[in-house]
Amino acid sequence: MVDRYYIYEQRKILNEVANDIRSVPENNFVSDLERIEEEHAVTIVYSEVSSNLDQLNDSIKSKFEMKKLKLNKFWITENTLNTLQNNSVNKIYDQGVSKYKVLTKFIKIDNYIIAIALPLPHMEETIQIINRFNIVLMIVSVILIIFLVVILSKKITKPLESLKGLSQDIASLKFRKEEITTNDEIGDLAKSINSMSEKLEKAHNEISVQNKRLRELMSDVSHELKTPLSIVKVYEQGIVDGLDDGTYRDVIEEQIEKMDLLIGKLLFWAELESSSLKKCDFDIGKRIIDTTEKYTLILHENCIDLSLNIDVEKEYIICAEQEGIDVVLDNLVTNAIKYTNDKRIEITLTKDTNGVNLTIANGVGDIDESDLENIWRPFYVLEKSRSKELSGTGLGLPIIKTILDNHKLDYGFKLKNNRLTFFVTFA
Repeated sequence: MVDRYYIYEQRKILNEVANDIRSVPENNFVSDLERIEEEHAVTIVYSEVSSNLDQLNDSIKSKFEMKKLKLNKFWITENTLNTLQNNSVNKIYDQGVSKYKVLTKFIKIDNYIIAIALPLPHMEETIQIINRFNIVLMIVSVILIIFLVVILSKKITKPLESLKGLSQDIASLKFRKEEITTNDEIGDLAKSINSMSEKLEKAHNEISVQNKRLRELMSDVSHELKTPLSIVKVYEQGIVDGLDDGTYRDVIEEQIEKMDLLIGKLLFWAELESSSLKKCDFDIGKRIIDTTEKYTLILHENCIDLSLNIDVEKEYIICAEQEGIDVVLDNLVTNAIKYTNDKRIEITLTKDTNGVNLTIANGVGDIDESDLENIWRPFYVLEKSRSKELSGTGLGLPIIKTILDNHKLDYGFKLKNNRLTFFVTFA
């Protein structure tokens, strides 16, 4: 294949030379042939057409020898002369032991035969060497390509296998991360999956916490409803058995009222979780005064001293949902009344650059601080020995927390010297 292609390329050179010769003017024929010969590095001779083929062959052969191109084998046949009448003729003359060939192109112009010769070296041995070299080069190339493919495939498939394992672990709720630093699309994919794993873990933990709280809530609700239902059942059976002394009906109605109050508070709490805020500007100082006035009689009956530190000449304007804040104030005040053990409640309202600050403090006796972490839980009883008359529904503080969270306000509590202080900052 190589030798054929080489001959094909050399023939293209001879064709170009033949075209140049045909374009030569008659008056510059000899000088132009010499120029073309030098430009294309070929040997050009010409001879007048003769009927004697031997004389013609000797003439052309001797002219080639004069130009130092010795030809051991060279001949022009009758068939060649006939073909030249219409077309050019290409021939290759193998010089035998001289180990070269002569590629020759014959053209006929007027009564002259022009021979264009281009020596070709014997290429068989060279081609065999090149072929052997190509085979070795091909084998080495194949081995190198296989080696590179294996390395690149491992570089690609290894992180993909890691991502596959990571995805399977995430699907099994085993949230983790995979450190892959390939600085390409696979590395970007790993970062995305790691971020997704982190967010899914956070969401899963939040859902788990919510599910735990829901189970606790269901347990607490069941417990809170079980007691009045048991009482109602016992007293109803007493009425059936004729044991009613005139008070059974009142007890049943009282327990039903407690259950109705509990269910009402639960529905109100659930509504708070999904309702949107309807904020407006109002004076919280006046709302606190109105709220405490409702409990004047209860405070007097229980000999509780209420200290109200509010400057009535100032305005404490905040932007919030008035109905929700009224619920917060009412629950904080009633909780202070229920839990105070030193019969002293202190409500303070101040105003500074941070906003309006509300604090409600009351004595709570000796309480373990670890118990305070649970006060926002539904139905949690801070004081285990408190009377049922003051117990309420146990949903006051969770409702307060939900309302304040919806407002995105800063709130909390502090315990110091056996006094519990709730604080809220209305920014």
